[in-house]
Amino acid sequence: MTNPPNLTQTPLVEQWHAGGFLVSEARGHRSRDVGTIGGAAKVYPGTVLGLQTGGVAAAWPGNPEQVNNNTGNGTIALASPPIVAGAQLGMYTLIATDATHFAVTDPFGNAVGTATAGTAFSNQIALTITAGATAFVAGDEFSVQVEAIAGAYVPLNPSASDGSQTAAGIAFGFTDATMNDVPGTVVTRECEVNGSELLWPSGATAAQIAAATSQLTALGIITR
Repeated sequence: MTNPPNLTQTPLVEQWHAGGFLVSEARGHRSRDVGTIGGAAKVYPGTVLGLQTGGVAAAWPGNPEQVNNNTGNGTIALASPPIVAGAQLGMYTLIATDATHFAVTDPFGNAVGTATAGTAFSNQIALTITAGATAFVAGDEFSVQVEAIAGAYVPLNPSASDGSQTAAGIAFGFTDATMNDVPGTVVTRECEVNGSELLWPSGATAAQIAAATSQLTALGIITR
């Protein structure tokens, strides 16, 4: 019996790169979608993603420059989800007209209603302002930045309840969403992937990975 020949060439070592986890995918770009990537993190190719529903927004006391010069020391809290029908991307402002009422304007300066301290407000954005020990005065201000309307893909979080606990796709390339949400490509359907190159959340259990793998299978993303 003849022995097989010895290899005389250096084996190819493939570096980590966009789409490197794919074994096969549908023709064209049917397996991929462009979406919003969030999670305040660097997201690498092969990261299993969940989809936060209801959009993404951030709120703080003060003006759009995040300078808090309010006299009143009350607080603002976004609802879950923080945005509702008609929301627009950009900065909403809420300016006090007296101790308990705030005029709300959209990113284009259009009035969208009056928020009353202690009462839930819901018109494009959903929130509640709570009065503090020191009363608000006219001119006190809150700002709400709407960063994504249709939801954002974030690294899978099995313990969450905002949609990101369910596997909804896989990051195709590298995106840096550390400071803010960014556009990115997500593999969402009809493909085969190399399971050894998928990135799961730290501490994910075997049962959680198995459940998420089944969720990917339901999307037509088959793990090999």
